[in-house]
Amino acid sequence: MARIVLPVILLLGLSAFAQTCQVRYTPPDYPELPVGPPQVRLTFSPSVVMANGAVVQVSATTTAPGATAWVRVRWQGGQLATRDAPYPGYAPLLSPNQGCSTVTASTRPIAGPGDNGMHAFLAEAYAYWKEWRTDWSCRYRDADGNEYTTTVTTGGEAPGSPYYACTYLRGYWQVNSGVVSATERLPVYVSWEQALDYDGVYREFAARLLEDHKRAGGSMLAYAFAKEVPEPVRGALKQVAQGYFYDCNWLGICRRADPAGEIKYLTDVPSALTDLVATGRLCGGFITFCFGERNARVSDIGPKVEIKTFLMVKGWRHDYLLMDRLIPRKYYDPADPYYPGVPEDERRQVLQGCQVYKDTEEGRRCVALVETPTGIVPTLKTLLMIDPMFRRGRQYP
Repeated sequence: MARIVLPVILLLGLSAFAQTCQVRYTPPDYPELPVGPPQVRLTFSPSVVMANGAVVQVSATTTAPGATAWVRVRWQGGQLATRDAPYPGYAPLLSPNQGCSTVTASTRPIAGPGDNGMHAFLAEAYAYWKEWRTDWSCRYRDADGNEYTTTVTTGGEAPGSPYYACTYLRGYWQVNSGVVSATERLPVYVSWEQALDYDGVYREFAARLLEDHKRAGGSMLAYAFAKEVPEPVRGALKQVAQGYFYDCNWLGICRRADPAGEIKYLTDVPSALTDLVATGRLCGGFITFCFGERNARVSDIGPKVEIKTFLMVKGWRHDYLLMDRLIPRKYYDPADPYYPGVPEDERRQVLQGCQVYKDTEEGRRCVALVETPTGIVPTLKTLLMIDPMFRRGRQYP
C-alpha cells in the first residue's frame, strides 16, 4: 500500500531556525493518524514565578506527535497591575519559537516587580487527522417542485431535510489538516524586596499606589496596623484619601481621581496619623469641581500594635501587603550592651527573613512587600477582624 508523505508549507514570519516534520500516513485507513484533530498542550516550569530573575521553560507538544508537522510557542502579552504588556519600552518575555513535533523555549529572566501579573502564552501546532465520511444518493425538490438526484456527504449520519429517499453509497476516511492551538496563563508575583533596597521599595510603592489609584478610584481599599507610615508612601496615601487632579493640559482640563473607597488605620498613636485623613468634600478650580466623600479614618485601639507598619491595599488588578518591622539593636549590633545576653538561636530566629533593611538609631527596620492577584485584602480584612477592632477603638475624626 502506498504511503503518502506531506510536508507543511511554513507560515509567514517564521525564523530561520524553524523545523518542519514530514507526516506519513497510509491509505485507505490511515492508521498513523488520530480520529479528529489532536490537542496541543502547553506547560510551564515553574508553573508559578515567585523568584526574581527566574527563567521559565515553556514546552508545547500535541497528543499525536507522529501526526504533527510543527509546534511553536509565543508570548501573547501580560495583564500587569496598571496596564497591559507589551507597551513602549517593555521587552517581551519570549520570542517566537518553532520545533518539529514538540518545542521547548525559555523566557528571558523575570524582572519583578515590573513583570508581576498574568502572562498569556500561545501554543500552535500544524497537525493531520482523519474523519469518517459517508456518501449518500438522495433526492430533493427545488423551489419550482422539480425533483433531482444528488450525492450528499455526511459524518456518518443519514441526511435530513430537504433530502429524502437516501441510499447509502460508501464510507471512507478523509484526511484533514490545520492549526490547533491552546492558551495558558503564567502567574508572576515576585516580592518587591527581591529587586529593590529598603528606600527603593517605599519609593516605587508610592509611585505604584498613585498609578493604581488612577484606575481603581473608589474601588481602592486600604487597611493598616501602624504606629507610622514612612514617606513617600505616607504622601501617596494622603493623596489617595483626598482625591486629586492629574494629566492637566494647557487649557487646564484635568483628569480626576476620586478618593479611595475606604481607608482605615488602626494604631496606638493616632496623633502620628490623623493628618492622613479628612472628611467632607475637596473642591477647586476656576469652575468648582468637587471630589466625592473622603473615607479615611483612624481608630486608637490602644497599645496592641507590635509591628512598625502592616499595610494592606486592594488595587485595581492587584493587592499589596507591606510589612515594616523594627528589630532592636540587641539582636544584631555587637556594640549594644545587651547583645551578649541574647541566645544565638533566638537571634537567628528574629533576623530570619529580614533580607531588606535599613539601620536607624532606633533599630533595624525590615521591609517586605508582596504583590498578589486581587481578592486577598477583603479576606484578610475579615480574618484580622479589622472592622470590629476599628469600632471598639476611639475614632478620628
